[in-house]
Amino acid sequence: MKKKIVLPLCLLLVIVLINGGFDLVECRPHRGHRLRKDDYMMFVFGDSLVDAGNSPPTAAGDDRGRSRQWSYPYGSSDEAHGNRPTGRLSDGLVQSDFLARILGQAESPPAYRLRQPNEVDPSGVNFAMAGSGVTAPSSSLKSGGPPSLSNQIDQLSRLVRHRIIEDKDLDYSVALIAFTGGHDYSRLNVATSSDDIMALAEDVTDMIADGVKRLQELGVSKVLVNLMPPMGCQPYRTWMSNYAQCDSHVNAVSNIHNTALKRKMDGFQDVLLLDLDSIFSQLTQSNSEFKGKYTPCCDASSKPEGYCGQEDSNGNAQYTLCPNPEDFFYWDYVHPTQAAWEAVMNRLEQPILNFLGF
Repeated sequence: MKKKIVLPLCLLLVIVLINGGFDLVECRPHRGHRLRKDDYMMFVFGDSLVDAGNSPPTAAGDDRGRSRQWSYPYGSSDEAHGNRPTGRLSDGLVQSDFLARILGQAESPPAYRLRQPNEVDPSGVNFAMAGSGVTAPSSSLKSGGPPSLSNQIDQLSRLVRHRIIEDKDLDYSVALIAFTGGHDYSRLNVATSSDDIMALAEDVTDMIADGVKRLQELGVSKVLVNLMPPMGCQPYRTWMSNYAQCDSHVNAVSNIHNTALKRKMDGFQDVLLLDLDSIFSQLTQSNSEFKGKYTPCCDASSKPEGYCGQEDSNGNAQYTLCPNPEDFFYWDYVHPTQAAWEAVMNRLEQPILNFLGF
């Protein structure tokens, strides 16, 4: 069954006389007498920053890292879901949830894999999956790997092609493209030349630009694109300094990526870049509201290759957990806490609303 959204009929065309001629004032299909925030259908593309349940809950300790978000202590601050894990890589809600709240919804649209075959929720669809990257082989899905950005847009395209999502649904729609960069730049090391880094950044940002173009050609009306957060400040990179300082070499990769992305987005209409790089840096300064700075709330650094949620064969935790996640910016080695995401999106709320015309 196709999704049903009941919209009032457009009853009236307003004709305005201007300079002796006639202009038609657009009569927009929406609920009520004016467009409301929750009229926007939302589509989410990306990786673990915004995944709201697409990663399958496979066995604990999966070496692909796609299952830990379904186990304690993930979700332990998420009162909206009974303080239980929901497939989000955080102690609670993630970026896509707080964007949904800005749009008047309670949380992220449902995960693509959890929808009914011929239906979607009126709020939209979340296609993001932990472990995804902008770049990936075309056979990624067939081999069981997470979908690339292009694969995720293919999923939306199929829903549109089969009219499960209709053209009128896209008239007032907003897409979010959100990637950490961890997959796309994972093969870089200290020996990688600056030319090779710049060439890779050109490839990655070309694919993001192509994704934006495809979304607009499908009919998505507004697109939000994350700038890459400062990868060198993730606890994964700062633990060698006892979480005291960022890795400037890795942050240089983020800067190169963001510079290329800004240049390529400059020619697009109806696209807003979300500057996570600056906001993450501001919120992790010593005088910010977060005492934890670069230290993760859920810390498994005492064990080589340890990770948040790891247990030994007897079920003993191989990690330590802070008592106050709301004071920490980072939840685990890569991902922000629910409190951090709320602070980030609070700073972006007005620019997003202005971009959408509210």
